[in-house]
Amino acid sequence: MPITPNRFDIWFITRLAKFLGRYPTLDLGVQSAIRHHVFGGFWFAACLFVFWNLGARPGGDRVRRRVLTILIGSTVAIALALLFGALFSWLPPSLNPVLAHYYPSYLSLNINVNSFPSESTALYAAVAAGIFSLNKAVGSGLWVGVGVLVSLPRIYVGGHYPTDVFVGLLLGLLGYFGVRTWLEPRLDRYIPSLFGQTRGLCVLGEFVVFVWILQIAVEFSEFVWIKGVLERIIG
Repeated sequence: MPITPNRFDIWFITRLAKFLGRYPTLDLGVQSAIRHHVFGGFWFAACLFVFWNLGARPGGDRVRRRVLTILIGSTVAIALALLFGALFSWLPPSLNPVLAHYYPSYLSLNINVNSFPSESTALYAAVAAGIFSLNKAVGSGLWVGVGVLVSLPRIYVGGHYPTDVFVGLLLGLLGYFGVRTWLEPRLDRYIPSLFGQTRGLCVLGEFVVFVWILQIAVEFSEFVWIKGVLERIIG
């Protein structure tokens, strides 16, 4: 279902876009940092990796259970964002005929044909909410990162409207708290068997978690690539 930006979206985009073109190197740097996951993925995945390893210490089952909740919740958040994106669509600011003239030609063309909602915000909001429950100082830093490193840069280069970010935030919280409420209490029965008893299962479990954290760092880009290859083969 096609939708159109609201007045606040247009107002915010036009005000922020006035900074574009003043410092081309800065603009290109922001776009490159987004593309290489410096603005978002690296820092959030690093926190997950650290807390997962802290949970390996004696008595750390609660920490590991929460990290698994974060991993599953962030994945659910991405799935919800994809579902909403399939139901509703609008052109990102840089492709919107009303706004496209604000974006300099030296910025790479936005390859997304739908900016609603912000999948990056949904993903990293779920991670920030979970880490906050483990460590308020680190979690608060990640929440600042959701706004400053994830959402704002993507709005700045024309990838999202504020509404995309707001809905992505809600979906991230919904994914995390939904899993924490309904699934986390059931994880206790699996953690000892997967990560503490049989060596083979322990190694496999650690490997799966490592790959999962890595995919969060790159916003599941490998899965997107695999999906695209399968679509070409089937099509």
